[in-house]
Amino acid sequence: MNLARSFVGFLVLSLLAGARLWGGLSNGQTQRSQPAPAPVEAGLLEYERNTVEIVEKYGDGVVYVGVVTRPQGVQLPPGFEFFAPFFQMPPQEGTGSGFVIDKEGYILTNYHVVEGASRIAVKFHNDPNEYRARLVGAAPPLDVALLKVEVPREKLVPLVLGDSDRIRVGQKAIAMGNPFGLEFTVTQGIVSAIRENPGAIGDESGLVPQVIQTDAAINPGNSGGPLLNSRGEVIGINTAIFTPTGQFGAAQFAGVGFALPINLVKQYLPELRAGKTLTAEEIVRSRPRLGVSLIPLSLYPERLRQQYGLPASGLMVQEVERNSPAARAGLRAPSRFAYIQLPTGEALQVGVDGDVLLKADGVPLSSIAQLRQVLYGKKPGEAVSLEVWRQGRTLTLRVVPQILR
Repeated sequence: MNLARSFVGFLVLSLLAGARLWGGLSNGQTQRSQPAPAPVEAGLLEYERNTVEIVEKYGDGVVYVGVVTRPQGVQLPPGFEFFAPFFQMPPQEGTGSGFVIDKEGYILTNYHVVEGASRIAVKFHNDPNEYRARLVGAAPPLDVALLKVEVPREKLVPLVLGDSDRIRVGQKAIAMGNPFGLEFTVTQGIVSAIRENPGAIGDESGLVPQVIQTDAAINPGNSGGPLLNSRGEVIGINTAIFTPTGQFGAAQFAGVGFALPINLVKQYLPELRAGKTLTAEEIVRSRPRLGVSLIPLSLYPERLRQQYGLPASGLMVQEVERNSPAARAGLRAPSRFAYIQLPTGEALQVGVDGDVLLKADGVPLSSIAQLRQVLYGKKPGEAVSLEVWRQGRTLTLRVVPQILR
């Protein structure tokens, strides 16, 4: 069964239209002629020059994504169909960001930007025209969508997809997008952290184990835009921000933004290009696994852990698949069971005498996401070292994760 996760205070960055910003000169003012812009090199530090060069080289590859969604109609009881027109909701408009990845017109963005859209249009920098785009493929559990637009090839400026596994905390991070519908905005900061996903990106399946945290200013409307390194390579897709209240409008950018690592996206680009909409189950089966089902001991009541002498934290093995890497390594499933009550009020049967995974490659395990993070970083054929608690003693097992169909 699915164990739902509850997260408060994360705001995805697509923006419902409805606010416009007006500017200009007041009555009686005259506009002064502006001096010609200085050459890029003039008066710039090397750090600034690097940013300007990246923006000028790749900025035209960042697009404004506009969507129209039609709310579902209200189901009326028989005999009341006459009132249906009075309950129809008008179409809603929203905005987000995206970026070109090749000369064929493919564009990456967040799934939540285009979810349920009846119409998708994109605009390019310095081009007032809108171009219809279509949704080609998506991975909703990862919050990723692939669009395609038919435009002349010379209009397409592909961004280079970098290697998010090589990111270092403290390096430069440049965000491009359309916050609040303000087309083509650039902000800059650093990679603040590379951390376990706190629930900011993806759904409750936990298939986004790790996220990039940045202090580059991102806001509603930045969703789907690129996060770049100092070489102008895409290292992530800007997706969410943390707000102390979790309320749109009450708190916006607070110096804590989150981006989806681009290496995770690259892994599924072939399926997205092929027009697939990937489910959580399909994504799990495409990744190396141990072949076990697990439940965190943090869900066990303290009295139950004490009753059976269980560790304070770890992942209790519930089932071991036959002929799986876990079975071959000797991991043991429980033979005795008890019932616990979930936060939802639902009762769940759990094992009480199975093996408990304490660490994976030295990383303490308190959540399944932590184990997935270790496993997904493995190369084919590379073993993971598991520290296992078994009936009061600790042992080490080496397991080679495999893709299990």
